Amino acid sequence: MNRTVSEILEGMRDSYRGKTFSEISSLGWIDQVPVKIGWKKYYPSIWSERYGGDSAILVVQLTKWHIPKFFGTTDCIGFIKSKNGDIEDVDAYWLMHEIGHP
Repeated sequence: MNRTVSEILEGMRDSYRGKTFSEISSLGWIDQVPVKIGWKKYYPSIWSERYGGDSAILVVQLTKWHIPKFFGTTDCIGFIKSKNGDIEDVDAYWLMHEIGHP
C-alpha cells in the first residue's frame, strides 16, 4: 500500500474512533469526495455493519477505478468496536480473509 494512501486511510479511521458503538453500527455506507494522490484519483468510502453478537466493524477504503465503476483496486483498513468500547484495529489482509471485502 502506498504510504500516502496509508496515511489518508489512517486519518479517516482515526476520525471515527471517538464515535459510540451505536453510531458506528448505524453508519451504513458513506461516499466521500474524490481525492487526488499524485496523478491518480481515489474514491474514499466509509462503511460499517454489525459484526458478531455485540460488535460493529468500521471500514475505510480508497478505490482507484481502472475502468470506471467496473474494474478497480481498493485499499482499506478498519476497526472492530465492541459495545463496551474496546477497539481492535484490522488491516486489509484480515478484512479480505474474515469479511470478504473489499
